[in-house]
Amino acid sequence: MRKYQEKIRDESVWISATPTPVIRTLPFYVIETGHFFAEREYEIRRAFHDSFLLLYTIKGAGEAALGDNRVTLEEGCAVIMDCRLPHEYRSANTDWEFLWTHISGDGVRPLYDILYPDGVIRSAHIEHRREFEDMLSHVMQDASRTDIFACAEVSAALHAVLSRMCTSLLSQKKARPGGEIQKAIDYIESNFSQPITVDDMVERVHLSKYHFIRRFKSVMGITPYSYLMTCRITESKSLLRETDKSVAEIAGDCGFLDTSNFIIQFRKHTGQTPAQYRRDFGLSGIAR
Repeated sequence: MRKYQEKIRDESVWISATPTPVIRTLPFYVIETGHFFAEREYEIRRAFHDSFLLLYTIKGAGEAALGDNRVTLEEGCAVIMDCRLPHEYRSANTDWEFLWTHISGDGVRPLYDILYPDGVIRSAHIEHRREFEDMLSHVMQDASRTDIFACAEVSAALHAVLSRMCTSLLSQKKARPGGEIQKAIDYIESNFSQPITVDDMVERVHLSKYHFIRRFKSVMGITPYSYLMTCRITESKSLLRETDKSVAEIAGDCGFLDTSNFIIQFRKHTGQTPAQYRRDFGLSGIAR
């Protein structure tokens, strides 16, 4: 018996899974998961483990560290760590009942980057604990199954769990649109057809340019300029589908100074040229 196993009580549960090649194509899947009743001396340290680790405290408290970044996991708090980096977790001088899951899949990294855009892990305080715990319990129950139906449900449950952590952290950071950022969003959505700049946006908020861009990105997930481009491209799609205007006319209507830049931006955001997008909707006869 390994040393750390001596620091968990007999009622603890550990479930292993061996994902098949098909399961590994899903965006989220489980490698190991468990429900531990740890004693106050419980501690794990690793230099590397090829997965992400989700920890959620039911009772007591734990501590987690990723490099020099440390967080406390009180009751109802969750964190996920990139275990490819040196990491550790332990009881916080008390007994610690917690759920844990080693997760992998192509969908984990994008949500991890949304959770921790600066790479600094933070504990997410979960508001609706029973629902969150039920989702994690569902993951545990089906973790060792290898049929496609069960694994697809586990993948969906893991997505829901990580999404709930995202909304919890954003709420804690008060990152919902409001105040100065909402003013900027409203200004962009009302004026994207004009040749506006980030400096024009800054003039309408009581923030420095640096803090405005940083704050906007924390709320929207993209920079103000990227959001401006998104609004322009979205409007151009409607005009390409619903009007017979030429590509040059649509470029001007959506705030682009020249047609070539519009085509470049459209391809960057959609993977197609405006003409290809229009043709895909059976509108190839419309003037370009």
